[in-house]
Amino acid sequence: MGTYLDIVKKVDSVPYLHEKDHDHFTKNIYTLYSHDGSFQLGYILPIICKELSEFPEYFHIDDCDKSLKFSSSLKSIETRCQALEEIGKIWRSSNKFETLKGWRNEKYTIYDNDGEPYFYLERSMCPLFGVVMYGVHINGYVKDSRGNYRVWVPRRAADKATFPGMLDNTVAGGLGYPYGPEETVFKECYEEAGLEESYLVDRIKSCGSVSYLYQLNKNVFNSELGLIQPEVEYIYDLQMDSETIPHPVDHEAEDFRLMDLEEIKERLLDGEFKDNCGAVMIDFMIRHSLLKPEDEANFVEINSRLHRFLPFPVKSN
Repeated sequence: MGTYLDIVKKVDSVPYLHEKDHDHFTKNIYTLYSHDGSFQLGYILPIICKELSEFPEYFHIDDCDKSLKFSSSLKSIETRCQALEEIGKIWRSSNKFETLKGWRNEKYTIYDNDGEPYFYLERSMCPLFGVVMYGVHINGYVKDSRGNYRVWVPRRAADKATFPGMLDNTVAGGLGYPYGPEETVFKECYEEAGLEESYLVDRIKSCGSVSYLYQLNKNVFNSELGLIQPEVEYIYDLQMDSETIPHPVDHEAEDFRLMDLEEIKERLLDGEFKDNCGAVMIDFMIRHSLLKPEDEANFVEINSRLHRFLPFPVKSN
């Protein structure tokens, strides 16, 4: 059985400057820069850089300072998108990377220093480039007259490509172009839980964000198992009435169970939740005073790691 800090460290796994593995991490990754070199966009593994070296017209690689820069000729968002689409098609047709087997035909927006779109990238390619990915996570809960909480927890379908059979937040989904956070909330709540916009509009509450710097397998740099994913999750609470029961529409979940707090804590510590969903559940507990400093020795570190400052430009609107 782990601890709450273990759960959060699992997603915020890239070492900080003061941690012993930081130098080892920086020596084993490349940093992706904009075409003019004015800002960085992501962390990339050497195996990805090796493949990108086949496209010198699009990227300049410097092995000495471990950098990868968009070509200075790619000055517009259109030219950058065209280059990345070409690379994606070649990689996908040659089965270059396992992650591309999850091709979605869905684009994510990558932002510049002004918070404006710098390029759009196929969702399954984003981890290869180590760029910031965005999503929405909603915890639907029921609170009785005595203040007791129960949360609707789905179990991911057994045939899901990632984290099959694990527990999830009530609803969660990626922020695909051109949708904003609220649009994505309404879309995903219906698709994943059968909840109509008319039910949500007066109940759904924006509660900030959770951010972290994730490496699926820490200190793995020679395979896709070590891909680096900076992520921002927009967090929402949905207080529900006791009569409404969420149900899967898109069959991404097997079922939903209304769990009390003690069961949630037990399953969290037993490692039954998908990594980032466990972190979001801990954030929910903190915000609702269900996890307090008096009860948790690592409260400050947990809370800090749930809101990591990312070293890359992020969405501004």
